Amino acid sequence: MLPSLGPPTEDEETKISREFRREAKKHLKFVNSPEIERFVDRIGRRILTAAGPQVFDYRFFVVDDDQLNAFAVPGGSVYLFSGLIERAKTTDELAGVLGHEIVHIKGRHMARNSGPDAISVLSLLSMVLLARSGSGAQAAGMVGQGIAAARQASYSRGLEMESDTLGARYMAAAGYDPKGVIGFLKTLDQERALNPIEVPAYVMSHPVTQERVANAELVVKSLGATNIRPDDLDTLKKVQIIIRMERPNSDTVVSDYSKQVQRHPADPELLHLLAFAQQLKGDLPAAKRNYEQARKLNPNHPARQRDLGRFYTQTEDYPAARAAYDQALALEPNEPLTYFYMGEMLEKSGDLRSAAGAYLNALNLAPLWYRPPQRLGFVYSKLDRLGDGYYYLGRSYLLQDEDERAIAEFERALKISGTTTPRGQVIAEELKVLKNRKR
Repeated sequence: MLPSLGPPTEDEETKISREFRREAKKHLKFVNSPEIERFVDRIGRRILTAAGPQVFDYRFFVVDDDQLNAFAVPGGSVYLFSGLIERAKTTDELAGVLGHEIVHIKGRHMARNSGPDAISVLSLLSMVLLARSGSGAQAAGMVGQGIAAARQASYSRGLEMESDTLGARYMAAAGYDPKGVIGFLKTLDQERALNPIEVPAYVMSHPVTQERVANAELVVKSLGATNIRPDDLDTLKKVQIIIRMERPNSDTVVSDYSKQVQRHPADPELLHLLAFAQQLKGDLPAAKRNYEQARKLNPNHPARQRDLGRFYTQTEDYPAARAAYDQALALEPNEPLTYFYMGEMLEKSGDLRSAAGAYLNALNLAPLWYRPPQRLGFVYSKLDRLGDGYYYLGRSYLLQDEDERAIAEFERALKISGTTTPRGQVIAEELKVLKNRKR
């Protein structure tokens, strides 16, 4: 059962968040892409930095579903649906959504809205599950349940306005264009007007009104000139390519970018995006040609160098991959995704010690990302450093909310490390915390 006490203490909200994540894993399919995971996490972290000190460890997840939806859970868990990312016109629109959801968590809005008797976390999960197959395909009774759950989980007008206001301020302070809030609200309103029967799930729990749009416009105007530090547009487009390539009509992705390149043959962004789609489709010779042409036109782009590194890794040209990764890190030295992919390349080429170093760098830069410690666990096991291998596998399971498996790995690590070593003392303390919270 999910904790449902109210108003909750901060510790109870952390439990709610963790238990919701466990329940969600049973019922929802999540995007399995390091690229998309890091893309959303980078946006969220920038906004959190601007929002000031935080009580919770925020986690960002992408649900593999084409619905236009997003929601926040007390205690720091934020969920975006891939359909929302696919429809976004700019990264600023996504930043507006994440800023809005972060304020709901930071301001403890669900507890404030639901009153002292309950936090509607189960209702929220119920709403998400019922909305997934679309209201048009649901029986009338199920639709009624979904709408009732949505209303229970939805926020009051005042809390929605507060989230719009503070979210816009935080995203502007983080260097995003606050006009993204207005753009996304208008997109939602257009979707509702075009498909009045298929009401977007986001609208069900975050009702869009002209008052909200007008308020967002006033907030943006009050901010005046802001210091915008835009993300590369092709980063969003790359993520959208990954999502589209999983759709039944994936062939259209390559053809769409091929047509754009024909019109603009000297555009390095379009060449790179075409190469990226071709690589995902399996046309490696064409991808190589377009990647290298894009690099020739613009060699000083870290994400493009990183993608070249991945391409050369796939084709087992490890020296070229290493050179591309080194160039990417010279241009952008603190990107965990580059270290992670470099670790994969070094692991595949047999340089396990260097791979471990790359994965450690990724972990230090993204301590809540489960993938680097997972790979570290495997690499250290191959290096016959079983204590370290078990420890990092335990860390990865812990970040995936699999406490039983984490405890088992930590106990194996502790048996090898011993309780008197510095590592053993760290493991013993983590085991103590884990076991106490399960009581």
